[in-house]
Amino acid sequence: MSDNNPIAGDSQYLFDLLKKRYDERLSPEELSEVKKGVENIQQAAVKLRAVKLKNSDEPYALFVPYRERG
Repeated sequence: MSDNNPIAGDSQYLFDLLKKRYDERLSPEELSEVKKGVENIQQAAVKLRAVKLKNSDEPYALFVPYRERG
């Protein structure tokens, strides 16, 4: 694990779990793509955690009333 990339250890751990479970079903190229996907998900999670929310923040909800056409 590198000090420059603190999520590398988590990504490797998650990839190792997936590899252990699905290694016999995936080709080396597919495993490489899975590893990239796990790393991308980890990076997205770090970015989401960096967003600071207040207790009063709510999800955006678009209200569109139903109007029967006719």
